[in-house]
Amino acid sequence: MENMTIEIRPVAGYAEYVACEEIQRVAWGSGVVPLNMLTTIHASGGVVLGAFDRAAPGAPLVGFVFGFLGRTADGRLKHCSHMAAVMPAYRDARIGERLKLAQRTAVIAQGIDLMTWTFDPLISRNASLNIRKLGAICHTYKPNIYGPDPVPADGLPSDRFQVEWWLNSARVAARLAGADQPPSVAAILADAALLNPDPEGVATAIAGAHLALRIPADIDALRDTSFARARAWRHQLRDLASAAFAVGYHVAEYARHGDSGYYLLRRCV
Repeated sequence: MENMTIEIRPVAGYAEYVACEEIQRVAWGSGVVPLNMLTTIHASGGVVLGAFDRAAPGAPLVGFVFGFLGRTADGRLKHCSHMAAVMPAYRDARIGERLKLAQRTAVIAQGIDLMTWTFDPLISRNASLNIRKLGAICHTYKPNIYGPDPVPADGLPSDRFQVEWWLNSARVAARLAGADQPPSVAAILADAALLNPDPEGVATAIAGAHLALRIPADIDALRDTSFARARAWRHQLRDLASAAFAVGYHVAEYARHGDSGYYLLRRCV
């Protein structure tokens, strides 16, 4: 967008928390985290940051991110990043990326070095941001975590990857500094066995040091044109990623070309 000056800072005051509620409604329609919870979380070790367009009248809130303190299964303190949303007119302006980077700075200042969140592994733009740009990794698959259960015939299960963003790691520092060039699709496919050439076909056996998992570049468009194929992608990816994670692989990279995206999985050592 032209004439845009975005300021990232903590959300403050009633009107700005109400604006966070409105962004949630625009982004998701339901399941709004209300301002009383946002203010309590923010005052109790959580992080609530807003993106404000200083060039627009009234400097409106156009995006926000928020998360709270949590613990890993073994008791390690972490930051759980729960929501990040940007108003439709401001998408594709790297505001989401800037919000995540500001969140990282705030969390590091608290002495915490791990942030986790979930995202739909079939959404290519989120995979590109989370894995490729930010350097997060994933070895946890959560099937249908938000329901409904049973899933309606015309709906997809709400499956998610849970990513780990090791904030002070050499990998993340290099990726954010531009010193670590992520691989291209060609490099991924030259180095890894492609498990799923087709979502409705037979998958390749899980074996070797590196694996590749294919997804559609635009799952939303595919749902509109071929819902059965979109559903096949969901269930195939669930089965293959879950099986690979169970035997020690993790998602390390992502790249997209044309109508497909590819995750690179490496075996943990």
